[in-house]
Amino acid sequence: MSILKRINWTNTLFLTITPVVAIIATFFIVKNGNLHWATVLLAFVMTGLTGLSITAGYHRLFSHRTYKTIWPVRLLLLLFGAATFEGSVMEWSTDHRNHHRYTDTDKDPYNIKKGFWYAHIGWLFVLDTSKRDFSNVEDLAADRLVMLQHRFFVPIAIFMGFVFPMALGALWGDAWGGLIIAGALRIVFNQQMTFCINSVCHVFGKRTYSNQQSARDNWITALFTYGEGYHNFHHQFAVDYRNGIRFYDYDPAKWLIRTLAFFGWATDLKQVRKEQIIRYQLRSHENPNLTHSHVISEYARSFSAYIQRLRERILEVALQIEQLEQDYQRLKKEKIQYLKGKMSEYRTHLYAQREHLKKARRELKSTLTVWSNIVRHQNQLGLVVESGR
Repeated sequence: MSILKRINWTNTLFLTITPVVAIIATFFIVKNGNLHWATVLLAFVMTGLTGLSITAGYHRLFSHRTYKTIWPVRLLLLLFGAATFEGSVMEWSTDHRNHHRYTDTDKDPYNIKKGFWYAHIGWLFVLDTSKRDFSNVEDLAADRLVMLQHRFFVPIAIFMGFVFPMALGALWGDAWGGLIIAGALRIVFNQQMTFCINSVCHVFGKRTYSNQQSARDNWITALFTYGEGYHNFHHQFAVDYRNGIRFYDYDPAKWLIRTLAFFGWATDLKQVRKEQIIRYQLRSHENPNLTHSHVISEYARSFSAYIQRLRERILEVALQIEQLEQDYQRLKKEKIQYLKGKMSEYRTHLYAQREHLKKARRELKSTLTVWSNIVRHQNQLGLVVESGR
């Protein structure tokens, strides 16, 4: 088959013409002094709403089912997700599930082994939509809202992506700016940021939790993709509603889901156990090139045994923290039982539990630091870190 016959002309023309028109038109708007501050604000708001609809909606809700939410929230995620022109939820999810199932193989739709630009955008230029098999998204087909969006995707996308921001811009006399800046230019930005997950996050960054696939944690990408940059974690623990698991990790999608849960609008938030996360983190630190032939002295054997005990202690503390966190949350919920004359007893219990939890977290942090330092220098030491698998 010739290259011309392989090209998906709809995708190719949209993905090449839209950026050119958007950039040139924006240039002339700015040059002529017609840039309206309200339009710029609208563009930022639309970027956030549509970007989060892809991250928290298309990705974590529909593709991976990491939580459940009420139908009005699903509807909004479907509408604003369509405004990015990244396909319907059915199309996006079937490709993404195949990406996870067949990562770095020929069946991976955006296989990074075919090149950076192929994974970034090239795969869309040659995407044969007639060969899509929706058998891996039958669960989504049971959702009427999802099927409605799939059936009428093009008119929904045109309305939400172009007409809606244009109409809002018209409210302050800038329909043209709404169309170009909050519409076309914003769509280009949304798409390129999503594409970076398939390319940048499979080339640049750290493989913190697994060395078995190309996905990498890249916190810079997370800044522009609402938390999706922690990609190695995501590939290893795709069922988790979080991507950034530390409190300081920039993950707005995680915060949105937690907010929805706070108001009772989201339920069944799936979360991988801390002990399991740490177990994979320790495995990824181990050097597969080291063998027992490196252990050449009694001191080395003793040190290797120490490393193994350290690993076991880390996992023990991780399990202890899980139990302490559960006990602490249960104790907080039992506060009502202590209201009648027993508040001092309750505060004593709560304080003691909190201190135990703090102590365990400090120990976990210190032992992980020791582990990391040892692993970092194990090649120089010539020692084997036992796999413990």
